[in-house]
Amino acid sequence: MSRPANVLQRVEEFLAKAFLLASTLIVFAGGVGRFLGHPLDWSIDLATFTFAWAVFLGGDLALRENRHVAVENLLHLLPPGARRWARVGVWLLVALFLALFFVYSLQAAYQTRFRSFQGIPGFSYAWVTLSASAGSLLMLLTALGRLRQALKE
Repeated sequence: MSRPANVLQRVEEFLAKAFLLASTLIVFAGGVGRFLGHPLDWSIDLATFTFAWAVFLGGDLALRENRHVAVENLLHLLPPGARRWARVGVWLLVALFLALFFVYSLQAAYQTRFRSFQGIPGFSYAWVTLSASAGSLLMLLTALGRLRQALKE
């Protein structure tokens, strides 16, 4: 793995962990606040924001480490040449899906730019939607790398 890719992965890991931890702490603080009779109106909205970013960043990390669900049993039934082309086809489909997902998530972010959270006035919902754009772009880059690797085999 090249140095920039390694740095990107470390930043991604740090942010995914930080967002997941923040989401957990915010939900906990909201629960404690409700229990004490002082609900934090913004806690669910902010937890949604941090959790969405944790999910999409974590999705790319899982893809990089081959931790997504895969049906390898069917590939093992194929001869090596067909197996190679099946992998190429799968990564092509994954890349196509992620490219479309990126485009549509950008459109969704643009459409939600004026929508704000109920509990956090002035904080655009587009920031949550952009997590899908960032995550799909990172996963697309990972998928293209896997496609290139499958073509080299």
